[in-house]
Amino acid sequence: MDRIKDMAAGFDPADVQKYLKGINFPASKDEVASQVQSNGGSSNIVEKIKNAATDTFNSPQDVIGALTGS
Repeated sequence: MDRIKDMAAGFDPADVQKYLKGINFPASKDEVASQVQSNGGSSNIVEKIKNAATDTFNSPQDVIGALTGS
């Protein structure tokens, strides 16, 4: 069930790191969303990435920040 809604929207950074495998940063949010989906990321995570305020992520930490709102 989307990993219990990504641990109640807390998103487990270890899982997010796994979903980001194979991405060369910087990467567009479309590239990141596509790879996260291919790597088994939940639809909730993919949608949050697609709706992120930035068009480009410079690092995995940028993606995690967008997911957690920090």
